[in-house]
Amino acid sequence: MKKIFKLLAIALVLGIWSVSTLFPLYWMAQTSLTPEEDIRQIPPKLFPSRPTLQNFRDLFTYSQIWDWSVNSLLISISITAGSIFVCSLAAYALAKMNFKGKRLLFTAIVSTIMVPPQVTLLPAFLLINKFGLLDTLWAVIIPSLASPYTIFMMRQFMFSISQDYMDAARIDGATEWGIYWRVILPMSKPVIAAASIFTFISSWNAFLWPLIVLNTPSKYPLTVGLATLQRLEMTQFGLQMAGSMVSAIPMVVIFFAFQRYFVKGLMTGGTKG
Repeated sequence: MKKIFKLLAIALVLGIWSVSTLFPLYWMAQTSLTPEEDIRQIPPKLFPSRPTLQNFRDLFTYSQIWDWSVNSLLISISITAGSIFVCSLAAYALAKMNFKGKRLLFTAIVSTIMVPPQVTLLPAFLLINKFGLLDTLWAVIIPSLASPYTIFMMRQFMFSISQDYMDAARIDGATEWGIYWRVILPMSKPVIAAASIFTFISSWNAFLWPLIVLNTPSKYPLTVGLATLQRLEMTQFGLQMAGSMVSAIPMVVIFFAFQRYFVKGLMTGGTKG
């Protein structure tokens, strides 16, 4: 009997947790399908009485969402590809090469994970301004190419790869670059996949840094562009929720397509090395 009550209690807690997690997503979807004049009704309705796609039509007709979507894709893909290349090189050096100060360097890189990103905003902005990259997509992409968390995760995985593979490659005449490119990198596909997913999602959802370095509306990513839909005289909740739905679709697709890599990536970063 106690076992049954325990299972019921667990099911109740999980049920409440699931509803509280999914309800904001449902509310965003139902608001995007509700006419603007019905959204402000009190008490609010749980289901739209007159469902409509007008908010989506207005979004694609009167906003620059196509430009914002292309910008988000360019930024996210560039940061993901560049970050994987840069971070995998750093991880390989920290995991498989011997040089003076390696442990100190690794400790310093890991320590930066604990630094709040707001602390580095001003020096990063001054550097971008000095190089003349303000109001360009490069200003968003370049500072994100090196991630201490990605370096840490990939270094932990590469550290677990047996040294025998590298010794065999050296006997066959492979150079250090050849070992990295032809031996270590192909064996690191699981952690590369996990790191790519984390990096892409993080880049897609980035808001503060693009808002600071970009001034031209046509260069905004989706996150910043959707924020401009909010007007001072009246907030158009339906339009904003429609934009949020469009912005969330790629993340939902990526999550369900590669969800097993999320768990594998977290386990890799936390247990190996």
